[in-house]
Amino acid sequence: LPRTDKEFFPLLVANSVFGGGYSARLSTEIRIKRGLSYGAVSGYGQRLGVAPIIASAQTKNATALQVAELMEAELVRLGTTDVPPDELTARTASLVGGFGRAVETVAGLSGQMSQLASFNLPLSMLQSYVSDVSSVSAAQVKDVARRIYDPKAASVVIAGDAGTFFADVKKKYPDAERIPADKLNL
Repeated sequence: LPRTDKEFFPLLVANSVFGGGYSARLSTEIRIKRGLSYGAVSGYGQRLGVAPIIASAQTKNATALQVAELMEAELVRLGTTDVPPDELTARTASLVGGFGRAVETVAGLSGQMSQLASFNLPLSMLQSYVSDVSSVSAAQVKDVARRIYDPKAASVVIAGDAGTFFADVKKKYPDAERIPADKLNL
């Protein structure tokens, strides 16, 4: 969603639940429960127009497809089940705490103000940030996730030694395309 969209805060909280830090779902499922990565995160750029939502993790070649499947499962869960109250409280507290740390310095405060100004948003949003985040409900998170975090609309990119995982990837994603490293135009 564009930064100016009325559903910005539900999307912000949804991202915090999905992959916005160590205690978010991606890290919990991929790192903590299974030890498949040192970290798994998600995020999106704040833009005037739409921005991509990116979830990423580093893992061994042998577990690349498993990690992609775990990410997809978490996308589905986010859009189909309510976030439990304790998890919602923890993730909104993380956002509020991060915001507090961001505005406690002159540089951080001016950065937040310039960001609001660049989107032509009122500076009063600095004062309402805590309530804007804290008032997001589990139903709002589920609704925005169902529409915006749709795994059927996602592009899956797996970089690594495709010889170890591409056959399985092709079974899961029949339209998968293998691009050799020497053919990438970066």
